[in-house]
Amino acid sequence: MSNQKPNSGPQAGFSLVEIVVAMFILALVAVSLAPMLVSSLKQTATNALATQATHLASVQMDAVRAQTPNCAALTAYASSTLPVAATGQGVSLSITQAIGACPSTYPGTAPFTVTVRRTDTNEVLANATTLVYLQSAQ
Repeated sequence: MSNQKPNSGPQAGFSLVEIVVAMFILALVAVSLAPMLVSSLKQTATNALATQATHLASVQMDAVRAQTPNCAALTAYASSTLPVAATGQGVSLSITQAIGACPSTYPGTAPFTVTVRRTDTNEVLANATTLVYLQSAQ
């Protein structure tokens, strides 16, 4: 009795050439998908910044609505300096706010605008305007 395995024939496994060809095809597919992966990662970072900027603008809108409903209080709030917000990606965002003209008769409304910008490129990431109800001038 022999301990040798019987010959399974020429189709017993993959040859070295077949393995190298398969690896080459896999490498071509990976290289062709790499730009799409890089692009999607950049877009994800951009979307995350836009989401954070929109959230900051929304928080400011909520804060202005909570102010005393008179023109003097709203004007004082709009002229206050807000701190620069840092993101988790190392980007700083500046928030500016502005009030439009107070109404000539009361009760009335005044436009209030919040703008969120990147501090490094000065790019506007979010801009929101709302009308604030005012009961009086003082």
